Order: sequence, then structure tokens, then C-alpha cells
Amino acid sequence: MKYFFFYIFSLLLLIGCRPDAEKFEIPALINSQYNDTLDQVDFKAKILTGVFPEFVGKYNFTKNLDINPSNRDSTFWNDFIDDYRSVSIGDSVDVNGFELIVDYKTTIYYNRYVSYGHSKTLLSYYPVYFVNSTNSDKIFLGKDSYTFGIQEARLNEKYSDWHPIESRGYDFCGNGTFGIIVKPNEFVLILMKKYTGTYKAPMRVRFKQNESIYVSKPFYGFIDTAQFTIEDSSYVQDELRKNYGKAVSRLFYGAEPDEKEWLKNN
Repeated sequence: MKYFFFYIFSLLLLIGCRPDAEKFEIPALINSQYNDTLDQVDFKAKILTGVFPEFVGKYNFTKNLDINPSNRDSTFWNDFIDDYRSVSIGDSVDVNGFELIVDYKTTIYYNRYVSYGHSKTLLSYYPVYFVNSTNSDKIFLGKDSYTFGIQEARLNEKYSDWHPIESRGYDFCGNGTFGIIVKPNEFVLILMKKYTGTYKAPMRVRFKQNESIYVSKPFYGFIDTAQFTIEDSSYVQDELRKNYGKAVSRLFYGAEPDEKEWLKNN
């Protein structure tokens, strides 16, 4: 009997000494592509604009990260799926289960075209993370070099209505969809435009992954109140007038624009 109790005690001791699972911490970001020959420019907008949130890459949990495209570890492309529509997304590789984390406090200047010699301007962004803290593989979906997401905001603290300040950018090509297998203790980094403005607004980001919609926790950011405005006779306004429901799903991933901003001159 005493050996039995010794065994149980030893087992409990071993269990208690097992290391905890690795926990995600927002990494400190730098971009070593910056040098004195490059300009750093902030985004300014006076109207609701179409966007293509930057897919930067997939990484292991880390405390420090250099996002210079020239130095990027490209081994994550081993987990690349050329066309996710050809993959049966099941329980083993699912879009559900990510943790969506926004780090608006961090400003990072970035432009992948600088690395190709096509630009000398870095633009202002803030990082957004899709984190796999589960024990199973997940799949993250995108197209070309961007992901399916927008920013939305509220005009006044006392109003509960959220409205988009961005829409999905116009893309005439149906090719280029991809999937990336995100393993446990890995994350995907996305960059969202960080605007300048005088209005401090409650904000959040919204992403579509297959049929799943991810909406972040609210945070405060600065925008121009004119960013709720949909340009008259624009592609976005035209799509809303033709079929509001489909346009909301496709252009805004379910977010609903302020009605008075797209019914102008109707």
C-alpha cells in the first residue's frame, strides 16, 4: 500500500512540474528596411476607402520581430495551400479557434514595394494578430498579398451603431486565393492602415475567414469623421443600391454603412 501512495505522490509531483503551454505575447516590432533615404507617411482619408490589409507572414511565438520583407523567413510557405477553395476545411484544419488581437498602440511603417525598388515611401500601419493558441492546426485564408478585413467605428460614445470606414478594395481578378496552415503556438501578422484625424473614436476591426466573421474587442483610435461618407456615384454606392444585402456581405463583411451615406441623391 505504501508503494501505491508513493506512486500517486510521484505522479502528482510530475504533473505539477510540467511546464505550462507557451503563451502568446504581443511582440516588439521593428522594420529594418527603414533608412534615411525613405519617407514615412501617415494615411489620411476624407471618404470611405477600399482597402487591402497587408498579409505580412506567419511566425512562431516570439518576443521580437523584424518585419523587413527582405529578411523574412520564407519557410512558412511550406504550409501554403495554393487555392484554399480546393481544400475540404474540416475539424483538423479549421478557420475557427483563432484569437484576434489588435495592437493599435504600436505604429509600424511598412511598404513591401520598397524591397523591390518600386517605392521610397513607408506608410503607417498598426499590427493585428490571428493567434493559434489551440492544440490543433488552423487555416488562415487570404488572396494575393492581402486579407479580408476592414475597420469600423462609432461616431459618438453614446451611440451603439458601428459603421465601416473602409470597404473591401475593388478586385476584378478571381485568382490568387490561398490558405496558410497555422500550427499551435504560431500566429499570422496583418497590418491595418493607421489614419490621422482629430476625432478619437471607438474602433474595431472585422475579418472574414470562409464563412466565419471575426470582430475584435473595441479600442480607441483617431479618424476623420468624413471617413463614414460613401462617395456619390462610386462603385460602393452603386453596389449598395443594386443589392444591399449582398454588397454588405461582400464589401463590408457584414458591417452596415450609415444609410444616409449611401442613399444620397437617390
